[in-house]
Amino acid sequence: MKKTLALILALLMLLSLCACGAGSKGSDTAAATESIQEAPAAAAEDSYGGLASYSNFAADYDYAEAEENGAGGGTGAEAGEINPDKIIYSGEAEVETRDFDDSIAKLMEMLEQYGGWIESSSLSGANYYSISRGNSGNRSASYTLRIPSQHFETVMNSLSEIGNVPYTYTYSENVTTQYYDTQARLTAYETQEARLLEMMEKAETVSDVITIEEKLTELRYQIESLQSTLNNWDRQVNYSSLYVTVDEVGEYTPQPQQGYLQELWQALTGAFKDLGRFFKNFLVFLVSAIPTIIVLAILFFVFRPVYRKVKARRKAKREGKSEDTESKK
Repeated sequence: MKKTLALILALLMLLSLCACGAGSKGSDTAAATESIQEAPAAAAEDSYGGLASYSNFAADYDYAEAEENGAGGGTGAEAGEINPDKIIYSGEAEVETRDFDDSIAKLMEMLEQYGGWIESSSLSGANYYSISRGNSGNRSASYTLRIPSQHFETVMNSLSEIGNVPYTYTYSENVTTQYYDTQARLTAYETQEARLLEMMEKAETVSDVITIEEKLTELRYQIESLQSTLNNWDRQVNYSSLYVTVDEVGEYTPQPQQGYLQELWQALTGAFKDLGRFFKNFLVFLVSAIPTIIVLAILFFVFRPVYRKVKARRKAKREGKSEDTESKK
């Protein structure tokens, strides 16, 4: 019994000694770990404060850290979730009109009403020579318009007010992810630039100044490039592009018919109309060619006798030469 009690007391003492040793070892490990973690921070602080070398800064503060600090630890995709979408809208439309001047005036009024502007325009029409040869001489105008995005759909639906619209096409491009990724990169570069400017003020050697200036030049080029990209996207997002063609026509393009007989009737009437336009244009051509025909007829009758005389003289000379040749033989 006494031996058993002594054995139990010995085990308890051994366990207590092990626990004390583990505790002291854990405290020593924690202290060592804390000192190791504080060492890089102190070294980085000394390097930043004294600016012993630019390489220390580059190792301590690279682009990845700048992006994390500048973008707030988020990505462009996460930013897009809390910011409005960036969508570029564009469209094309063809408008037919019988009153060309009135339709152009209405289009300009609509553009002014919704705060748009003309990016480019062109106007074309048959010249006098083409008209005199029977062409219709219809005019055509093409415009590249910039419309505020909030009024883009309204303008597209209002084109039917200025004429017949046989063709429209709209398309969109979502640049939300690219936009906010580019914005995050720009913020990171600006943060890094500010840090470099702070280091420039504390530079102590010429080599440090030159190195920082070279890095600043690269950063500023990147910042200007990214800012230009963002500005271009902002313009396209805020103002949609609309390409409109206004054609002067004699008749509007017929709407598609549902019935087969209606389509046949439309084709037959269209063929007769085309035939009528052909004879009309041909008559215009003949009338416009009358002065030319008269002048050509006068010249023909004036120069015909002269031509006959010249022809007769040449024939006589050939006959005389042939007679001389035969006589010599």
